[in-house]
Amino acid sequence: MKTKKIKSLKIKWIFISIISLIFISDFLLFTSIMNNSNSVPQNINKVIIVLTGGPNRIKEGYELLKKDYGKKLFISGVNPIVKKSDLINILNLNNTVNKISFFECCIFYEKKSYNTQTNAIETMKWLNQNKYNDILLVTSSEHMPRSLFEFKKNAPDIKVQPWIVINDSDNNLFDYKNAKKIIIEYVKLVLTKIKYLFKGP
Repeated sequence: MKTKKIKSLKIKWIFISIISLIFISDFLLFTSIMNNSNSVPQNINKVIIVLTGGPNRIKEGYELLKKDYGKKLFISGVNPIVKKSDLINILNLNNTVNKISFFECCIFYEKKSYNTQTNAIETMKWLNQNKYNDILLVTSSEHMPRSLFEFKKNAPDIKVQPWIVINDSDNNLFDYKNAKKIIIEYVKLVLTKIKYLFKGP
């Protein structure tokens, strides 16, 4: 009986150890994606995709557009109550006429998506309609791992290059609010992976 109990305990500890190693390696991958540097060369053939939901993302996307990191800017997940004029004001440019003309030629947005999965789905629809397949994905550091995962699942034919929006105290685990935000995002990523695991290919 004692031998069986010892074997049972060993099996349990081996199982716990394996699961722990999986989570540790997965979290390390998560943090490595968060800490990637934005060493992306200028490429006018890309489309800049901004996922809303965090500070400075739209402004960052617009700056990248001005610097010729892409030919178009597509903003995914705009709040339905937000008007075009509101988006123009967010960019805080001096010349209103130039702002409007720039929106007409190069800046597009959608209001249907409500989470990261639908961001990927709606973005893929727009890219397919306009025959683009190479994007620069702009979002916050803690949101980037889950965003890349959702795009891989829902837009597998799209070539995605990440661009992280860096804000004050980002990635600082010693800051309580930021640490909480990072942990919540990691848990969301784990749950997302589990969801697709049961969903199948």
